[in-house]
Amino acid sequence: MKYLFSSKRSRALFGIGVVAISIGLISKKVINYPAGGCMKGTQEITLNI
Repeated sequence: MKYLFSSKRSRALFGIGVVAISIGLISKKVINYPAGGCMKGTQEITLNI
């Protein structure tokens, strides 16, 4: 385990990974996505081919 943290590069990558994971967890708690989707009411989507 000491070998993994012996170089500055591996410590920096580990730090970036921890920061990225913590930002992802915080944003998941803060941002609320709509449960029903983005369509309001009854709408139809038609494709003209």
